[in-house]
Amino acid sequence: MNNNNLALIVDDEKSICETLSHVLEDLGMICCHASNGNQALEIIKEKSPALVFLDIWLPGMDGMETLEKIRSLDSLLPVVMISGHATISTAVKATQLGAIDFIEKPLDLLVIQQVVNKALTSKSNSSVHLPEIESLSLQTCQITSDVFKNDFFVGKERVQKTLAGSSILYGVGVHSGRKSGLILEPLPENSGIHFAGPGSKQAVPAHVNYVSTTGYATTIKNADSQVSTIEHLMSALHAAGITNLLIKCNEEVPVMDGSAIEFCKMFQEVGIKEQSASIAELMVTQTIEVRKGDAFIRLEPAEELIIDYTLNYQQPIGEQHYIFKMDNFESYQREIASCRTFGFVKDIDYLQKQGLAQGGRFNNFVLIGEDGVINSELRFPDEPVRHKILDMIGDIYLLGRPIVGKITANMTGHSHNSELLRKILELS
Repeated sequence: MNNNNLALIVDDEKSICETLSHVLEDLGMICCHASNGNQALEIIKEKSPALVFLDIWLPGMDGMETLEKIRSLDSLLPVVMISGHATISTAVKATQLGAIDFIEKPLDLLVIQQVVNKALTSKSNSSVHLPEIESLSLQTCQITSDVFKNDFFVGKERVQKTLAGSSILYGVGVHSGRKSGLILEPLPENSGIHFAGPGSKQAVPAHVNYVSTTGYATTIKNADSQVSTIEHLMSALHAAGITNLLIKCNEEVPVMDGSAIEFCKMFQEVGIKEQSASIAELMVTQTIEVRKGDAFIRLEPAEELIIDYTLNYQQPIGEQHYIFKMDNFESYQREIASCRTFGFVKDIDYLQKQGLAQGGRFNNFVLIGEDGVINSELRFPDEPVRHKILDMIGDIYLLGRPIVGKITANMTGHSHNSELLRKILELS
């Protein structure tokens, strides 16, 4: 039997739990809380609540997975999904899984009252039928042979790494303009790095074989998942040596402040865990080049990863040149990680007409006009060229292995980086 006036609130944000509790208690409900999916399932088994408010973005098992497991425990238990960072497609998916409603943060008193009435009414209707669905168990082992068991350009062995625990970040997609959450979950050794949307059945591997587009950002895609603007997060993962991770987000990785520094800080807060297996460096033994007009990228043998990049725009940027040697995670954080995405005033109108740059804000990219930077101070005099190096470090990690070699590049972008990786694969 259900406790007819007991509501379970599942959210890892204490302030949301408190706010929602006050509203529900004013409506005569008694509230209990859980901060993750496993806690929620235990409470449901023990206390049989009459109603569940479930956040999508939870550490560990996300809200969509939790919803599916709740259904298996009690197919009639009303579940209301809540999120401040979700898309319409996510809301539709939650409804297909059996959620009776979907509400956005910040929470509205009237909306909550209406949802509670709807939820308790639906619970009293014993004829409610929820459709059967496929399992949401993610498949994440597609690239094991591509990354961990290959025998081309094999260098020194490095220890595999993952995060010590789950973590969540929130932000907005710089191109889509959509609010999004970002869940990062540890994976076992020999898994690789994978991206998925909440409720996806199959994750898409972070591998060049799954790159679908490279216009203004790198996008990976398979039949069930598509995620864009992955380069900043991949850059931080490359520098930190993280080889196994599951990343969930709403189709575009949040841009944060336009750089990779927030990801680096999060890795350090959660902790990076060394695993028992190793992975071989990708150490090239011959020169490989991609050239298109004056733009070129060349990879040649070296004892470490060195990136020599030249940027050449009209003033006020002009020609910028920087050489970065990736000795360790600390040097990356010090010299590269905080360098932000940049754009030109003259290009904004065109980009937005193409459906891009919808999430650009004064606090998440560097806007450059005819006389210089408009919206902030540069973090380095040559921040634009350093950001191009940041992007490249992310893109070249789409072979899943740390590359060792010297990269010399002139006015290149995501498409050149992907083509270089494909040429490497051709030689394998």
